[in-house]
Amino acid sequence: MNAPMKILSLTLALALSPTIDAQAQVTWEPTLEGALAKAREGGKPLLISMHTSTEVACQRMLKKLYTDPAIVPILSEFVLLPTCFDDHDEVMKTIDGKKVSVSPLFGTLNCEQLRRNESDVRRTFFDKSEVKVPQHIFVGDDGKPYMKKIYELKKPAFITLLNNALVIYGSDAADGMDKVTKGFLRTVKTGPGKSKRKAVKGLLDLEDPRKVDILYLTIQSIHRERDKGECIRAFGKDSYGWASATVAKWLRDPSEHVRNCAVVSLEEMKAPGVTEQLLALFKKARDKEYRKDILRALGPCSEESEEVKSLLIKHVKDRREVDRVACYLSLGYFLDDEEVQRLLARQFKKEGKSVPAKTAIIWAYTYLRDESLIEPMRALVANEKNHQLKYMADAAELKIRTGTGVARKDGRGGHVKLHKALGAIFGNDKILRNRYKYWKGDG
Repeated sequence: MNAPMKILSLTLALALSPTIDAQAQVTWEPTLEGALAKAREGGKPLLISMHTSTEVACQRMLKKLYTDPAIVPILSEFVLLPTCFDDHDEVMKTIDGKKVSVSPLFGTLNCEQLRRNESDVRRTFFDKSEVKVPQHIFVGDDGKPYMKKIYELKKPAFITLLNNALVIYGSDAADGMDKVTKGFLRTVKTGPGKSKRKAVKGLLDLEDPRKVDILYLTIQSIHRERDKGECIRAFGKDSYGWASATVAKWLRDPSEHVRNCAVVSLEEMKAPGVTEQLLALFKKARDKEYRKDILRALGPCSEESEEVKSLLIKHVKDRREVDRVACYLSLGYFLDDEEVQRLLARQFKKEGKSVPAKTAIIWAYTYLRDESLIEPMRALVANEKNHQLKYMADAAELKIRTGTGVARKDGRGGHVKLHKALGAIFGNDKILRNRYKYWKGDG
């Protein structure tokens, strides 16, 4: 394909339920001419999906794969043109307020349109009368086919095919990558967990958005969700904030574990622009650990949202200590608000002997690095008897003033003491924060 480099920025679509009717959610183009024009104008590859209504393999792929929540987001990166050369029963459907007769296999096109597409595709791209189905043809925005696949594919193979088609579409990047980059990508794909993380970090350290797009596709092709999650967790560092849009795509992954890993990484990246997505996830989340992690991410990712602040204030009254801890930490990003300062002061007293909760409130004062907050933070522990909490106040003041909670004279021993104290709020997480893993020597 002699096209300029096109590396796609993927945007995840909403998950779809696997029914025939869900086909209406996939955007099918009505004509080959229009599809080629849209691909050219939008800089996307065209995927021609060829089927027949009488072939069981075609029906299986359309019903199961083209509606699968893990596949629909990848399909959204293509311009899609369907074909079907046989006549079959149509159904009535309301589209844009009008009742129309459409094919139940594709939802928005009728049989006449599908047969016309099949004829146009056959005439344009084939020099023989017989065309095997199901068949998938990938066409570049230059109008030339660059990849074909015949016969039925199961889910893992279809995902791999689609991802490979996107990578090949950006052929200048795929073919011209240096050996180091290719080595990193190979390790991400086939290496063990820790090696995958190091390879992801190696690629991110190059700070090349084009390579991160290829990295995203590579991680998407990993089938084991734990390995996929390991790779996503490697993004969790504030210096990688520039890549947060890539991590945000995993917020709509079908796997709750993968979504949870994305939430924690976005928290550590202090990612902007994901507030609405996090709020939507919180409303639907049922797993307690997952909900807690979303609460903790809302603060650094909130962009001073009033809706987020109200939600956090509401949940500081939760019975579960870890949920309150998450809210206290997130509210640290709202401490320029006197109402929040008064709330945390009241909660500090109410927490009684809860060291984790009180530690979280103290540490929340460090997030804005605002020296005017030192005095009210000190007032919290004025009558405190617990020596660990008094130590935390000293460390918090140092953190506010210098950016580190350990004085130079304290050396390694001071780090150990601080990390042990912070273990009260970070040590029991199901998905450990990268900084805490580093403290423990596991990161």
